Amino acid sequence: MLWTPTWQVNRDLKATEQRKAINLGKKLYRDYGSAITSQLEADILSAASHDIVRNIQERKGGWTATHVLLVYIKAATRSHERNNNLTEVLFNQAVKRALDLDEQFEKTGKVSGPLHGVPVSVKDQVDIHNVDTTMGLTHAINRPAEQDATLIRILLRAGAIPFVKTNVPQTMLSFECGNPLFGASRNPYDPGRTTGGSSGGEGALLASDGSALGIGSDIGGSLRIPAHFSGCFSLKPCHGRFPSTGCRGFNPGFTAIPSSMGPMGRSVADVELLSRVMLDASVDLAQSETGLLPLAYRSVKLPKKLRIGYFTNDGFCRASPACQRAVRATVEALRREGHDCVKFEPPSPIEAMEHFVALTSAGRYETLLSFLQGDPQESSLFLVTLGPKLPAFVRAAAAWLLDNVVGDAQFARLLRASKAKSVIEMQEWQHRKDEYVQRSRKLLWEEHEFDAVVCPVQATPALKHGETWNLSPLAIGTILWNVIDSTVGVLPVTRVSSTVDAISRTADDRWWAAHTASPGSKLVETRVYGPGGVYDAEAMRGLPVGVQVVGRQWDEERVLEVMKVVDGALGPRGFGPGEYTKREKGREKVY
Repeated sequence: MLWTPTWQVNRDLKATEQRKAINLGKKLYRDYGSAITSQLEADILSAASHDIVRNIQERKGGWTATHVLLVYIKAATRSHERNNNLTEVLFNQAVKRALDLDEQFEKTGKVSGPLHGVPVSVKDQVDIHNVDTTMGLTHAINRPAEQDATLIRILLRAGAIPFVKTNVPQTMLSFECGNPLFGASRNPYDPGRTTGGSSGGEGALLASDGSALGIGSDIGGSLRIPAHFSGCFSLKPCHGRFPSTGCRGFNPGFTAIPSSMGPMGRSVADVELLSRVMLDASVDLAQSETGLLPLAYRSVKLPKKLRIGYFTNDGFCRASPACQRAVRATVEALRREGHDCVKFEPPSPIEAMEHFVALTSAGRYETLLSFLQGDPQESSLFLVTLGPKLPAFVRAAAAWLLDNVVGDAQFARLLRASKAKSVIEMQEWQHRKDEYVQRSRKLLWEEHEFDAVVCPVQATPALKHGETWNLSPLAIGTILWNVIDSTVGVLPVTRVSSTVDAISRTADDRWWAAHTASPGSKLVETRVYGPGGVYDAEAMRGLPVGVQVVGRQWDEERVLEVMKVVDGALGPRGFGPGEYTKREKGREKVY
């Protein structure tokens, strides 16, 4: 008899458990969903979260918490069977809660809170009582959490129904989304491509109408890259605005680059509603929650004419034609509405990336990788963790070659920073980072006096599975704002055009001429745009493309208001509640 590794045995056990939970969800739909018509289902999937609550409250025909949940159980199952988004499946306990909410509403005539009956999905790192929090680790199965995370308690008090947890990449330090326990999540627009990470399962589920609201987290783009790759909306709050107790991670005690939990949804309104609920609840929780600001949601009034800064080149890897076009389209839409848009040079993204690499690699990633405990390491972690593993003389020689032979000073700079450090070195890097943050904030908000900044999320739309193993530095576009600790929102703008966004690579092509003159990383730009590069407008046709909307520190309310302005200026463009379902209707399987 052949020996099967323990990690594979545990993977198979969890897969069996997941299948049973999904099959139970299908049975629950048959048992309780006989009155759900195809029109009611379409209406429910096309409703923003606040509309779900209002329709239940107004007793609109067929709108109950149970019917809404059953529709999303069906939608989440359909999405998972296509895209492998889910980890823990909580359909049984969710239906019980929905039935209780309906019974309570019938007795009192009052909804239980601002999220009454809204199905909510959460990233796998969030503890739910009596449910595993594996984060893709095969050895972590059958170890249910002893209590709910603070976020879950807030959701329950607001009337929400947590009903699934969603997939993450191994160690959550990657913008792929795969692990040995649950496998890889697939992009809802192209199954051959990644959903982004580390909130990748969450982004794909929301973008494919599999959930009404979601919660993810972000330390280097983990809320924003999935929103960009999959076509949904998100907000990266600053550290301290959203509670994080009961939300696990792979590097406990690391605070040099602050991580934050945040909302994801299918509209700005969804993201705003969840932000209001969380920020208002934080006022009373701040006395007992570590690092939480006692600051409720604030009303913000924007000036009639906004001053928006924008850029399309981070100096490391020039944004692709598709991603540049998304920024230009946003700027043009804002200008049509009378706003002032100013192109400017961003505050040295390579310096921000250098600080991020230096600080996160200081402990050789030993704590991070210690969690694997026999699980095979995903390829997406190769380049991320390579630097500290190299002997000092090899690293120095490789950096010298990059600098003097390859001519890639940018990549050499990152390689030199990626090494183990003493406590003194760590403090020096932290001090340098603090000085950089101070300069950057002064440039953005004092010298330029911007109300917000619009910029690409990443250089390219969604990449194919496995292509990120040597492209982790592409996260520079999001990491920049984690280092500065800005509030940042993401919204989808357009989709890749196989013709408009193509690169001709001729001498008279202006984009290609500007690209070849770029002072960025030669290695990365060649990998992205050179012969056989990962950017291919024809292959990427139809993929979503988003932009970042950047604000000041602890500026969540203002950024949401600017996102509303941007969203309104761009107008209808095929993103939002129910839009994905309409596009895919002809391809649905029989449930």
